[in-house]
Amino acid sequence: MANEWLTVLIVDDELPIRQELRLFPWESHGFELIGEASNGEEALRFCRNFTPDVVVTDITMPVMDGLALFRALREEYPEALVILLTCHSDFAYACEAVKLGAIEYIVKVTMGEDDLGCALDKAKEVYARERSRRRSETERQRWECSLKLRRFAQDPEAGGMTDFLWEAFGLGLPLRLTALHVEARKENRLLVKREVEETLTELERSHLPFAWVPAEDGVYLLLFEPSVQRSAGVLRDQLEAAMDALCKVIDSRLAYLSGAFRLYAVIGEPVREAADFPGCYRTVANEHPNRFYDAASRVFIADTAEAAGAPDETANAEIREKLKQQDREKLVHQFMHELPRWAAKFRIDPDTLKIWAADWLREWLHGQSSGARALGAAKALQEARTIGELIAVIVHEVETLGGKKRKLRKEIADAQHYIGNHLDQSITLPVVAEQVGLSPHYLSRLFREEAGISFNDYITKLRMDKAVHLLQTTSMRVYEVASAVGIPSYRYFNATFREHTGAAPTAYKKG
Repeated sequence: MANEWLTVLIVDDELPIRQELRLFPWESHGFELIGEASNGEEALRFCRNFTPDVVVTDITMPVMDGLALFRALREEYPEALVILLTCHSDFAYACEAVKLGAIEYIVKVTMGEDDLGCALDKAKEVYARERSRRRSETERQRWECSLKLRRFAQDPEAGGMTDFLWEAFGLGLPLRLTALHVEARKENRLLVKREVEETLTELERSHLPFAWVPAEDGVYLLLFEPSVQRSAGVLRDQLEAAMDALCKVIDSRLAYLSGAFRLYAVIGEPVREAADFPGCYRTVANEHPNRFYDAASRVFIADTAEAAGAPDETANAEIREKLKQQDREKLVHQFMHELPRWAAKFRIDPDTLKIWAADWLREWLHGQSSGARALGAAKALQEARTIGELIAVIVHEVETLGGKKRKLRKEIADAQHYIGNHLDQSITLPVVAEQVGLSPHYLSRLFREEAGISFNDYITKLRMDKAVHLLQTTSMRVYEVASAVGIPSYRYFNATFREHTGAAPTAYKKG
């Protein structure tokens, strides 16, 4: 809660009051002012688009007064917190509204910064309390199950596992553990995690044959019904169906992320007795080694996994020698064809491969590239989620050395043109792929290879560059800028902007 900012809408028909409230140091209290309205009806329209956490509203206003707005918010947005501004003549109404659930009332003629600050502190406390209260009994039980399963995974001698599995999930031995892995960039992780968990709960409640519990950060244990577990083929089909449903929902709710996440699942070997549980749990919960080399697959079988390793010295010396030559075209060929085969053959640990790739690239670009560019390439290498993305970063750096840049393929140039002309709209990988006549998976891979940047990162860069321009050159409010660059979520826009620029959007507005 200490790091969570709450959003605020101010509502008053008197312009001087709104101007005074604009000057209040919202950020120092942990709040973000996202909009204002001159009456209740206008405020309600705003809430339907942006859903602020706190509404600071006058009582006496034309069109729709503050009490009518308060009742409408109770009906449509019961989680919204309301602080009332009142004149002396409104006092009885204010007291009644507080009885009905308003956070606080403040007399406008004597309102000071401390008064509003105290009301906001109270709103924070109520927000935290209500958020905690809204956690359902089902979620509490889910976390208890997660803790017990982790304890069984850490302590092979812990008794009662078979009784617990039967009581909590109706499962007996043997059973197969299945884990869903969710990969997303740092700035997207919380949003994607929230949507994944909400969607898993919805799928569970729709009577799909599984229960889910958190396993590790970004990993969810899926426990399928016995009838599904009897056949590995049926289990795999159910996993594919669940991931299809997850991707569809997340893409619709978070279209502005443009597919910047990846889901894959791991099916473990059968747990035939309690002593097998810890090993099987770790196998499915840990990052699967094949996912780096096999980007097209979404379901991996644990007993067919090959452990990541390191090449022998002869092979290592051979590949390094090939990468020493200085001809750009030959080097690109080596990186695009020889290196992937060589790395996949030995199933080299991805983190080790990234370190080696950075060393190889630094050796070849020595003296030919700026320090800033080298750091950017190293960061891009570390963020590569597949061998294809890793190779794409390397090839892009080699091909664009010295300012020389090859002409983009028509499909990628067309994709970039379409993106640039539709930044204010929902841009998803499938939509752009359809526009340029490619499959989404192929466009994603080709975009990285041709442009040297991922599809999502390219869109984010363009959106943030446009946001900076709008903040510096127009009088648009921050939430209006967020909407203008195609990001309807104010929180996500704020977090992404900070990640991209190192400052809050309001700092750019202030110059």
